[in-house]
Amino acid sequence: MESNRRGRGRGRNNEFRGRNNEFRGRGRRGNNFVQEFEVRKPSFKTVEEICPEMTGVNIKLKVITPGSSSNHEVLMGDSTGSVIVVVHQDSILQSLIENTSVYVRNAFVEMKNDAFIRLKINEWGKIEVAEENFDFVVKKGNNISEVEYTIE
Repeated sequence: MESNRRGRGRGRNNEFRGRNNEFRGRGRRGNNFVQEFEVRKPSFKTVEEICPEMTGVNIKLKVITPGSSSNHEVLMGDSTGSVIVVVHQDSILQSLIENTSVYVRNAFVEMKNDAFIRLKINEWGKIEVAEENFDFVVKKGNNISEVEYTIE
């Protein structure tokens, strides 16, 4: 459908326009203002810092046990412990072989059977194989996915 409405352009109240990370929107009285923002580097957590119902988890991990295409669960860890990561992308799942270093960004914790931690990546998260090999030794003994939690 074609509209006969003539306006000031596309978009609504807030738009991203221009260079240098400028955010233009409407002020209190409808005047345009420019607000600069800077892109922050992610801060990475460790496995022992992961707790139930956590969101926005960025972490550096190494693959301990690769998953299969049937269960999509990969055991990964760092120098503080290990956790089961649920990966639904088959292309990434095939590239995760033992001792591969990966970055997990914007993951969240899901409780399996309301008791066990699983780190999940949905469409807003990202998992990528690191170009360099991380220099830590994986601690396999502290698997936080085997600990049973009770949420009140």
